[in-house]
Order: sequence, then structure tokens, then C-alpha cells
Amino acid sequence: MYKKPPQKPEPQDLKQAFLRLLRNQHNEAGYFKARIKVVWEPFFGKHTADNTRDFLVRNRKLYVYVTNAPLRNQLTMVREGIRERLNAEFGEEYLEEVVIK
Repeated sequence: MYKKPPQKPEPQDLKQAFLRLLRNQHNEAGYFKARIKVVWEPFFGKHTADNTRDFLVRNRKLYVYVTNAPLRNQLTMVREGIRERLNAEFGEEYLEEVVIK
């Protein structure tokens, strides 16, 4: 019986293929953490970036560690806006919650 050879996949844009390679199931949180680090200062300013110690993405939640208490309170008040802005940048609803610590 004749068997057709498997069809070759359609050519893809190199950028899309590279992003899909970076964002696999085992590295999805790291992928989003890296994207957040890139846009954090342009979106929220140098003062906020200088006082942000680290980010952690776990279970679709973003944990932002801030060293300045007044800034921490300000960010806590606008965390829903932070989530919406970052999800808009990602082009999908990835983050479910932003936690400021």
C-alpha cells in the first residue's frame, strides 16, 4: 500500500518561531519575567525601576519586590492597572494577579 510522505510544515516567520521556542511549557514563567524586565522602566519610570528589587512569575501571578515602602503602597493601589498594561503588552491575558511585596 502506498503511503504519502508527511507534508512539510508551512514556513514561519523567524521571530514567531524563535518566540515559540523560548516560550515552552518549562520556561513560560521565565519568558514572561524577562519580558517584564524589558518593559518595566519604560512603562513605570526610572524611580520605580530603581526601587524594584526583583520579579517572580509563578502560577500566572506576578510578584514584584519593592524596596521603598511609600512606592510599595502606591503600586499596591494601582496593581490592577499594572496587570492590564502588562497583559496588553503581551497581547494576551497571561497574568491573573499582581502582588506587591
